Amino acid sequence: MIRFDTLPPEVMQAMCTPMHEILPRTPLPTPHAPTPSSSSPYAPYPTSGQQQPLSGALYLGSLSAVNDHPLLRAHGIRHLVHALEAPWAPLCRPEDGFVSYTIDIRDKETVDLRPHLENACQYIERALRQGEGVLVHCQQGVSRSPSIVIAYLIRNHAMSYDAAHAFVKRKRACTKPNAGFVRALQEWEASWRRPQIQRRFTS
Repeated sequence: MIRFDTLPPEVMQAMCTPMHEILPRTPLPTPHAPTPSSSSPYAPYPTSGQQQPLSGALYLGSLSAVNDHPLLRAHGIRHLVHALEAPWAPLCRPEDGFVSYTIDIRDKETVDLRPHLENACQYIERALRQGEGVLVHCQQGVSRSPSIVIAYLIRNHAMSYDAAHAFVKRKRACTKPNAGFVRALQEWEASWRRPQIQRRFTS
């Protein structure tokens, strides 16, 4: 249970803000231009006026953001990652123009977060690479949804747990995964670092 009377002002303000941008839209890597054939001395020219495609932006927030459809559309958000166990929650319907991915999970230290992380990270990455915005949310945007975003940064941006947690907390000051989620994320980090270390010593 969160005691609101003991929260610092910046944390309280963050909790009252529906969502925060974690990663902005960035240029996607473009395919390499074809090499000129041996029969042609000319290299291919880029098409004039051709724009480099952009990724979608990644947002983190609370349930209140999901109910604000104009806000979601204004930020180019099409994909909603629901990290909560709340059958009562008024989530978006497909006819509203949004695509939902649900992680049925409670905010308890005894809940194992790890089985949900790989599929969630893959879903977020696919949506962002399609140029579509993603909002990851739970009820308050404090523990569950920040944990999913931190896991994504560890997996897809090669961050350590400490670096990813600090990065997300700078964006949304109320970020505070529960102790069980912290342990799961540290184990998640270790599982991604081991292959990197093995490659370093075998290359």
